[in-house]
Amino acid sequence: MSTQSRTEAQFSVALESIQSKRRIERVMEAANALLDRYANQPDPEERLKLAFELIRRNLTAEIAVVFGSLTLGADGLVGVAGTEAVPPVPESGSRGETVFHCKIHGPEGKTGSLTAFYSEPGSMGLTNSEWLAAMQLLAGICGLGVGGHVTCPA
Repeated sequence: MSTQSRTEAQFSVALESIQSKRRIERVMEAANALLDRYANQPDPEERLKLAFELIRRNLTAEIAVVFGSLTLGADGLVGVAGTEAVPPVPESGSRGETVFHCKIHGPEGKTGSLTAFYSEPGSMGLTNSEWLAAMQLLAGICGLGVGGHVTCPA
């Protein structure tokens, strides 16, 4: 490998690292904005609506949330079985290739789920692994917002 090839490879790695850091910073800004909105909204279901909208607008349109009697989905849900939500198939007819699913556990035995699909680069330019990490962070905030927690299978 020539010196020029090695330099180009190192430059490419450094550039990708910088871009990745910027993408993660945008996710952190979204999470902080959600927490700020939560501070002004004491109702747990309204908090879930805020999280749903933030995720739908910034991370993926393919999202569905079910919690107690609340059902949220972009353009309606294809399936709801008890506490499992499935977002509708997009007009293009194909789902995102990466799937995120977690269970929401609230107070007094109230349960639900958050399910989303994603294909990179998406509107924020996230890689699939960055998107999964962002979704885990935002789902955790959702769980706290309803007075409980989430469990996300690996």
